[in-house]
Amino acid sequence: MPSTCIFATDERYDRDHASDYRSRYGAYLRQNVALFLDFYDEPTRDRLEFAAAAWRVAQSPVMSPGYVIRHPRIVETSAAWDFEGRMGITVAVAAEVPRQLARSLYGSWRGWDRQYWAEPEDNNFPVATALLRFRVPMSPDGLPVPSYSPAAVPNTDTAKAAVEVICGRLNSALAGVFSQFSRKEVA
Repeated sequence: MPSTCIFATDERYDRDHASDYRSRYGAYLRQNVALFLDFYDEPTRDRLEFAAAAWRVAQSPVMSPGYVIRHPRIVETSAAWDFEGRMGITVAVAAEVPRQLARSLYGSWRGWDRQYWAEPEDNNFPVATALLRFRVPMSPDGLPVPSYSPAAVPNTDTAKAAVEVICGRLNSALAGVFSQFSRKEVA
């Protein structure tokens, strides 16, 4: 995955590993209908709520591996609303421990495994890692109108379209950040 393609969907894996021979993601949508229900337990008609639920299903821990593949530095993402009802996607990115702090953490301290940007799994040594959190605003403009089957199952094509829009917006917003990481890591 190129460094500026931070998020992408994996259509081939989705189709090739589908238990229904159509879409693995679609099967997960059917298993997670409750995520698409509004306050009144009705299928949401809100574009942002629908997109947020589609995004959540498309990633780990709901799907593993996810329908959305992401840059190795991405630790997690989540949708969040502010008090005005505006949605944003928060993206947690593995970062270096600040130099001033890193100097004081000499000796046996461990950090990120930079090949996979994962924390060490053993507890034999102390671990210090840092995260940068970015929140990208999401507007309903350009998001698909929610659609469902008669049994209130989210429409797979509509959910995929919502996920594609989110991937595009996040890639656009974070491309400059990830190009800086790439330059620093290559140098």
